[in-house]
Amino acid sequence: MLTLRELSLDDAPAVQRIYSGESVRFTHGDGFCMTAEDARRRVTEALALALEIPCSRWDFVLLAADDAIGVIALRVREPGMATVSYILRQDTWGQGYATEAVRQVVTFAFARTDLGCLEAKHHPDNLASGRVLIKAGFTCVGMSDLHTEGGVVMPYPKYELRRC
Repeated sequence: MLTLRELSLDDAPAVQRIYSGESVRFTHGDGFCMTAEDARRRVTEALALALEIPCSRWDFVLLAADDAIGVIALRVREPGMATVSYILRQDTWGQGYATEAVRQVVTFAFARTDLGCLEAKHHPDNLASGRVLIKAGFTCVGMSDLHTEGGVVMPYPKYELRRC
């Protein structure tokens, strides 16, 4: 069973473990290593944004049997629209956790906020993430150019889910 709960400062060590190894290959590149300070900063920033009124970001930790295995975020990008992003520890891939987490965040977004549209993207080589989004109800609506740190423009598949 998977549960989501709001991120807390106590989650920083787990966030550091989550943002490591193969889990960050498509998001931060090979060789990325989140430090303890990076993790504290990431969590502190998320907590500060969660306090804003109106709230523009929600971050949840994914718990499987009380083990923090991932993070999922909902970020308002414009009125009525937010993006969904998620990351799981590599040792938990392929067990349906990402799909369940996305479904739970979709339910949260449409039941507890005024958001009418959710969007998500994934690295073009991360096909598993695309399958997660499709299983969670998203539809691929095309491609969106992402500008990488090196100045390269890379087309990312873009997904959308609208409130019924």
